Amino acid sequence: MASFVVLLVLVSALMHASWNAFLHLSGDRVWLLGMFSVPYVLVGAVGVCVLPLPAAASWPYIAASALLEFAYCFALIRAYRSGDFGQIYPIARGLSPLLVFAGALVFAHEELHAFAASGVVLVSLGIMSLAFRRGMRFSGESVPWALVTGVLIATYSIVDGLGARLAGNPLSYIMWVYLLWNVPQFVVVCKLRGGAAQMFVSKANAVRGMLAGVLALSAYCLVIEAFRYLPIAMVSALREMSSIFAVLIGWLFMREKLTARRMVACVLVTCGAVLIRM
Repeated sequence: MASFVVLLVLVSALMHASWNAFLHLSGDRVWLLGMFSVPYVLVGAVGVCVLPLPAAASWPYIAASALLEFAYCFALIRAYRSGDFGQIYPIARGLSPLLVFAGALVFAHEELHAFAASGVVLVSLGIMSLAFRRGMRFSGESVPWALVTGVLIATYSIVDGLGARLAGNPLSYIMWVYLLWNVPQFVVVCKLRGGAAQMFVSKANAVRGMLAGVLALSAYCLVIEAFRYLPIAMVSALREMSSIFAVLIGWLFMREKLTARRMVACVLVTCGAVLIRM
């Protein structure tokens, strides 16, 4: 069972890298964020109707998660506005496993075996190393937002790890999070872009945007399910394999160079994932 759950988390990581590629390539990331919200709202609305209510103890976590996800999306867009994708994504994703490791130890009282703890550190170091490239300096404006994004990722991961376990039904938990997060997000984006009608001027672009949203919500549903079976820090670290998938997507589809530095980072992250599984 554990091996199957690990595979699900890795599939989730690939999905996550894919929808971030959509976001990175979009000419209007705020609009795309609104399109992302449409499938979240639809799936969330159906989910809350057909699934049992989450246990009362999980509702504070649902509310906190919705607020954190909302803040995360706009922090990520703000970071991408002035930062390079090859820097911002690794900084945000590489910071979170270490923070989740510490947070899970404090709040969930989860202690990882020495192999797994070493793996979390290797994954974080490997991902963070992707943010450094010869001859490139960090933008003072974008890096703080990337760090904020990483903190938000770590925080909602811990909140969801605890909340999903208290909810009784993890899918019911995440359906309510999706609804409470994405209804206000869609409303805000509509106001910023001149109304709901303006959001769907190009039907082809709208469909592509919503498909990217389906990828994003499916990816996190797999993570929420994994929280039931594996420690929070382990799931978080494995999920950040998405940075390696992002490197491969950039190489295969965006003509980005697969440098020796990036290959070393891939090796570090892979070794870390093996240690976590051990």
